[in-house]
Amino acid sequence: MSRRLYYIDWLRVLAVLLLFPFHTSRVFNAGEAFYVKSTHLSMAINYAIGFVDLWHMPLLFLLAGCSACLSLGKRAPATFARERLLRLGVPLVFGVLVIMPPQTYIGARFNSGYTQTFVHYITSLDFLRWNIRDGGDYYGGFGVGHLWFILFLLLYLLVALPFFAWARGERGRARVSAWARTLARPAGWLLPPALLWLAEGMPELFGKSAVYYLAIFVLGFIIMFDNSFAESAERYWVPALALATALCIAFVTTWQWRAELPDPSIELTAVNYLGMLGVWTMLIGFLGAGRRFLDSPSRSLSYLAEGSYPVYILHQTAIVVIAWYVVSSPIGGVVQWIAVLAGSVAASFVIYEVVRRVPPLRFLFGMRPRA
Repeated sequence: MSRRLYYIDWLRVLAVLLLFPFHTSRVFNAGEAFYVKSTHLSMAINYAIGFVDLWHMPLLFLLAGCSACLSLGKRAPATFARERLLRLGVPLVFGVLVIMPPQTYIGARFNSGYTQTFVHYITSLDFLRWNIRDGGDYYGGFGVGHLWFILFLLLYLLVALPFFAWARGERGRARVSAWARTLARPAGWLLPPALLWLAEGMPELFGKSAVYYLAIFVLGFIIMFDNSFAESAERYWVPALALATALCIAFVTTWQWRAELPDPSIELTAVNYLGMLGVWTMLIGFLGAGRRFLDSPSRSLSYLAEGSYPVYILHQTAIVVIAWYVVSSPIGGVVQWIAVLAGSVAASFVIYEVVRRVPPLRFLFGMRPRA
């Protein structure tokens, strides 16, 4: 494709911004560990988080696959690989050593009874200890936290690059374009959920469904090979989102009933397939709505698109640090949630304003050099 697809940038920006209310809500949902928790906990928040969680990270990985396809249309695979290794690897190492320790320190203080200072936590290398307590980095010690997304993208780049290189050849391009046209038809929407259901059942990596997200990443690459998929998504975005919303709500709200189904069983297989169909049609709906309403440049998009990556790296640390102070205050839970959300958004963008002006920081946060 010759022109820039602005709706891909907008969808990525909106998905990153959604992380602020999503991870803020993790401070207030009941029955699930996090680095810090308020005393005002709600089971209702679990359903809202569960609904968003079904499709949110899949959307980010799908968009990453779309971007990989568009990028490889303009540069050789070797150039693409060098650029992505640098832009993913450097922020990952920097993030683990600098961005993550404040989060895990608060997790150690809040969840594990750690009493030492932050300076001691760093200088004693406690921040690199593996599992201060069972449960991962929520309890202190080494962790990648929300940076697992960057780690997985780095791994997926290495795994999928041979396929990407093959797809750029004449034979590969014809084959992948045919796949994209097949997936564009509404009948073709039934195929990816079966693949995702199989992939989701594969062994996990670092507690995440690595093969599942890899499948979504590769699907994002494939669907960009032919305009027919984007055109179909735009044509059917309303029924796609309607179906997706119904299926995802049903999947989340019936978790207790699903847990009681025999495994394996035809019933559980059918229910899980319908859940994956909900995820896939949600992604189709977002792509179609984005193409319909968001495919145009703007000054806001230019600013936010450049900042989405560093803001992603910063956002959860800002949330956890601010929440550490807010949850100890006597104010009500709703006010606490608003304070954490507003404070973390402000802090993340203030720090980003510094980052974007300092060339070494731009490099550490995976940003391109300023023009």
